[in-house]
Formats: sequence, C-alpha cells, structure tokens
Amino acid sequence: MSLTIESLGHQVSDGQRQRQLLSDLNLTVGPGECIGLMGDSGSGKTTLLNLIAGLEPIQQGQITLAGVELAQASEQQLSELRKKQLGIIFQQYNLLSSLSVQDNIAFSARLAGRYDTALCHNLARQLEIHSLLNQYPSTLSGGELQRVAIARAMSAQPKLLLADEPTGNLDDDNSSRVVALLVKLAKSHNTALVLVTHSHNVAAKMDKIYQLADGQLSLINHVYK
Repeated sequence: MSLTIESLGHQVSDGQRQRQLLSDLNLTVGPGECIGLMGDSGSGKTTLLNLIAGLEPIQQGQITLAGVELAQASEQQLSELRKKQLGIIFQQYNLLSSLSVQDNIAFSARLAGRYDTALCHNLARQLEIHSLLNQYPSTLSGGELQRVAIARAMSAQPKLLLADEPTGNLDDDNSSRVVALLVKLAKSHNTALVLVTHSHNVAAKMDKIYQLADGQLSLINHVYK
C-alpha cells in the first residue's frame, strides 16, 4: 500500500488548553487510488496532510508511507522520503519566479535524481502547457500556473501526491479541467492522491470521499455519487 494511517492522534494548543484535533484516525490509500478529503475549516485537514508529509511530528499512532514508518524515521529519512516518494501541490502554486516553466517542471525531478526529459515534455503536453515551456510564472494565468505546479509534482514520479485545495483560486470551469487532468495523471502513473477540497464537484471526481469531523474520518462518497 502507498499510505497507511493507524490510530493517529494529534493535539493542538487552543488558548490555555489542549484540543484533540485528530483521534484514533485510520486510513489506507492504495497505489493509483484518488481520495477526496472534506471538512469544516479548523477540522484538521491541513494538519493531516502535514503529518503525512512528515512536516509535523507524530504524537500518537503510526503513518507508513512507501514502507517507511514516519514516527520512527530520522529527519534525513523524512527529507529523502519527501524528495523521492512524495509530491505536494500547494494552493498558492509556490513556483520559482526566476525559473522558466520548463525548469520549474524539472525542479522536483532533479531533486529526486529522476529527471527524465521525455516524461517532463509528456506531462507538459498532457497538461496543455507545452507551448509555455520558455515562459516565466509571472506571465501565466492561474489555471496555467496550477498546471505547471501539477507537472512539477508529477515529474519526480512520486508514490503519493498531496494536494491542499489545489483549485481554490480557480473558477469552476478551470477547476473541473485541472482536477480531471490531475486524476488522469495519478491513475496513469499509479500514484496515490489525497486531495483536500471544499468543493463537492471536485470531490466527486475522486474514487472515495472522506469527511473529517470530530477527529474522525467518515466515508461519504455515496452522498455525491
């Protein structure tokens, strides 16, 4: 399995007291499986993604990604995992303004030691940004920037892709197109996808939809499908 979460618990400071944000949370995501994660603001969705990415320490329970148990992993192991097994798509894109589109796409792949010219160009064609390779982020639209961010994340051939509200800045038409392309790429590369969204239309494109509330995940895809 690409990702297994077992009995995950996490507390956060809320004024003078500790609040249980996640409680005995369990989730399994297989290769190529696309998961939508919904929930109210403050329910812990972004914290859960940070825990999966090894960006916050695990307080209770276990997360296993590509065979690595994160709670026992060293900082070096976590760094290697993020470089070689994990892709992250940010809501604000986080592209490097000094690099061309082509070099932005190649960036993660070069870090992972997996740069493949043919793959990068194929991703650009699939995402309809091949004509933009010599341009710079400042010249692109929001939809184009998002496609570049997706291509960059996929270029390193990750086992798991995390996306935190990746279409939050896009209109409905661009949002639907970008998510459809993202799911298609994840499936074709056998990459697991965990996507946080507030949009029911976006969530409906996933294989499964989970609601995060009161620290627990509930399967809710039957509501929309």
